[in-house]
Amino acid sequence: MPTLEQRVQRLEDLEQITEITMQLARHFDNSYHADGVVSLFTDDGVFDGGPFGRYEGLQAIHGFFDTVTDQITFSKHHLATHATHLAGNGTDATGQWYMWGTHTIGGEAMFLALTWDMRYRKTGGHWRISSQRLDWQFLTPYHSGWVKTPMAV
Repeated sequence: MPTLEQRVQRLEDLEQITEITMQLARHFDNSYHADGVVSLFTDDGVFDGGPFGRYEGLQAIHGFFDTVTDQITFSKHHLATHATHLAGNGTDATGQWYMWGTHTIGGEAMFLALTWDMRYRKTGGHWRISSQRLDWQFLTPYHSGWVKTPMAV
């Protein structure tokens, strides 16, 4: 059975992972603040946005988020249910977050639903995101809805 110290450490790890994921959503909602976004990733981090591209390393991730506001002029990320699993080594974790979004993309109001499939790594005593993959269920214009237009990209 884990010691009390190990159990408390597990809870602290889970809370820190939740906090950095919520910080990521706040940076996304703050005009995709590129400096803030990359501050949450490991040096070898990966962002896989599906139809928006895959970016490996901090420079590539920063470059994408630094220019994405040319296309996405408003975003609100509503994170809902999530599950996080800590690996036995104490330095790796995975998580999945359900997300509903309201965005303005190319001047058009859009609804989106997806999951964030996350990998985390603890380095220097702090958790960081090592990869984020967006698993899209739909991205649809407000006026037509997801039944008529399940994927508008």
